[in-house]
Amino acid sequence: MYKAVLKRKERITIAAIDLFDEAGINGLTTKEIANRQNITEPAVYKQFSSKKEIVTAILDRYANFDDEIKNTIVDNEMTGRAGIEYFVNSYTEYYQNYPQITTAMFSFDMFRYDAQLHEKMTEIMKKRYQVLFFLVTEAKEKNQFSRDIDVQAMTDAVFGIICSTTFMWKLDGCQFDLKQRVMKGIKCIFGS
Repeated sequence: MYKAVLKRKERITIAAIDLFDEAGINGLTTKEIANRQNITEPAVYKQFSSKKEIVTAILDRYANFDDEIKNTIVDNEMTGRAGIEYFVNSYTEYYQNYPQITTAMFSFDMFRYDAQLHEKMTEIMKKRYQVLFFLVTEAKEKNQFSRDIDVQAMTDAVFGIICSTTFMWKLDGCQFDLKQRVMKGIKCIFGS
């Protein structure tokens, strides 16, 4: 029974992500999630006590690989530019393989109206930024960038190209190779 509960909760979360992507926050209803899962609405509420808890599960799924990416960088001693490239490749591959999850990335305005959701999304984005900032700092210290490079500006540029290109990819109906386009942009920023 325990495994069945976990499986159902996971299926509901995935259905919620798909629905959130298709219909936005207003279309994300327990009734529609239940319809898509061919279960009753009370069965949804058995797994999640509220819509807010469902949105929290979506954010958890959005950040699902953050620790794994960071740990892979640390464990494999990927420093500087190699770490940055791994970071960029990992996120863009995740988004390209699961475009529905990127809706969470572009719904930050929604999160600012709920203190807990705002805090959660802010924490996710700040942790990602900090990993990238550390990698850019290392690259500068190893002379992989010009000594004139401002670490924060370079971090902003790399972080920004991931977000802006993903946004354009999503607007374009995911029609181009996200990973390839972001990496081209990163190489331009790096000057190589």
